[in-house]
Amino acid sequence: MLRIDGKRLGDSQRPYIIAEASGNHHRDYATAEQLVCAAAKAGADAIKFQSFEASDICADVPILTGYDAAHDAWIQSLGVTRLRELFALGGLPRAWHAPLKALAEQQDIAFLSTPFSVDAARFLVEEVGVPALKIASGDLTFAPLLAYAASTRLPVILSTGGATFSEIQEAYHLFYHALWPPVFMHCVSAYPCEDVWTNLRAIKTIRDRFSWLCGFSDHTLSTDLVPALAVAMGATVIEKHLRLADDMTSVDAAHSLTPSQFRQMVDVIRIVPAILGDGVKTPHVSEMHDRKWARRSPVDWLRPTEEARAGHWE
Repeated sequence: MLRIDGKRLGDSQRPYIIAEASGNHHRDYATAEQLVCAAAKAGADAIKFQSFEASDICADVPILTGYDAAHDAWIQSLGVTRLRELFALGGLPRAWHAPLKALAEQQDIAFLSTPFSVDAARFLVEEVGVPALKIASGDLTFAPLLAYAASTRLPVILSTGGATFSEIQEAYHLFYHALWPPVFMHCVSAYPCEDVWTNLRAIKTIRDRFSWLCGFSDHTLSTDLVPALAVAMGATVIEKHLRLADDMTSVDAAHSLTPSQFRQMVDVIRIVPAILGDGVKTPHVSEMHDRKWARRSPVDWLRPTEEARAGHWE
């Protein structure tokens, strides 16, 4: 079974939970450390950052505006006008990776990061020693990165926001000779995402099509209903953005949970498998007393049964 640092990714009784720190560190190392510790305290299994340099992944062009008022307000609040300025807010400096990984290990959680180039992926695997790779939705069709990820024999978690099913299938085929397929993460690339946009039935569709693991990268602000339903639909990996409690200005703050909200979500996810049960229809032990005293006796059709009347109801 697929594992990250000993923890299973396909355990329906204990979904694997990733705290996505993304650019919420403000390019400040102390803040990044606080996010690692907050993720651990909130009950996450892993903390994830993003590894890139803006100049390597996007053109130096003006940010497209005028198509969505909320998007325009977000861009204005960040004080950026060009695409590289925006991306420059989020990448984790390479010098921070090793010490943050050590801190995460001290906190008993995994350190992960999303590479946005083959070079960044090589850095994460060959120099940092990450236990798995997470690939963003925007790179679902970036064949060179997927090919390298497949060659590492590490677990790969691959988001599918904005994708058609045929695009997911093409990505799956790129892992044909890999040790195992990627864990596809159903998601909707809207930030934040409205609850009613999530289409959580797609989780089961992906699981059934590939007979493999599927997760959910959650961009909603829900701490209970959406994550719980995602687990009920079969997601065994859940990813959610995390910010510090007093942060409302970082690049991803608007679609991130505070540590206390993240803790609430974790608690909900942990109880869902018990609520779902094993699917076997049989009386629960708590029902046995009422079962015997509520059933009618076949002798006179009065309650309780003859067995219960005789006192044999333990």
